[in-house]
Amino acid sequence: MSTTNLPEEGVTKFTLHWEHAAAPRQAEIATLQDWRDVLFARQLIGADPQRYGGIGFGNVSCRSPQGFLISATQTGALQTLTTAHFCTVTDWNIAGNQIHARGPQAPSSEALSHAACYAAHPDIHWVFHVHSPVLWQAAERLAIAATPLDAEYGTPAMAEAISDIVQGARLPLLLQMAGHEDGIIAAGQTAAQCGTLLLEAVQKAQLSSALRR
Repeated sequence: MSTTNLPEEGVTKFTLHWEHAAAPRQAEIATLQDWRDVLFARQLIGADPQRYGGIGFGNVSCRSPQGFLISATQTGALQTLTTAHFCTVTDWNIAGNQIHARGPQAPSSEALSHAACYAAHPDIHWVFHVHSPVLWQAAERLAIAATPLDAEYGTPAMAEAISDIVQGARLPLLLQMAGHEDGIIAAGQTAAQCGTLLLEAVQKAQLSSALRR
């Protein structure tokens, strides 16, 4: 097992305790793959040289018996992911800013935010983290809950703020990561709930934006 810090992808790093291990089985990640393909096609996950310095963005996860499965770090630019691009987060410590994981690659640098959702609400089984400028900017108009501006990307403060919003909330839900430019999280009991809610919200945001012009 190795203990490392993730490459700087945003504001800070979490301490990663990672064990190189076999990839998840195809059956375990099939639905994640399908929805990740949809979100990539809608440019809610991806990489754009004109945004965020070209760094890839967006990730997906689902609860598993061992913890949760999540797409690996630095996979945002890939059109399609294979089993080798997913790993299992087995444990976490939000206050200590630590993640324990195993798999062929290290987990997404947003793994702590996903962990916060699963820890705060036992009925959350799927979490999609995307980047949508139009939805992020319309969040207040659409009454989407937001984390504080001073809760920065990749920090325990962000994870704790997410926990506060998610705990006891009705599902599915959306939240705006106000301290993480364009960051939106969808969480729910099913993948279809998360994906449908997210795509419908983007459509509403686009309409709202058009009407304001």
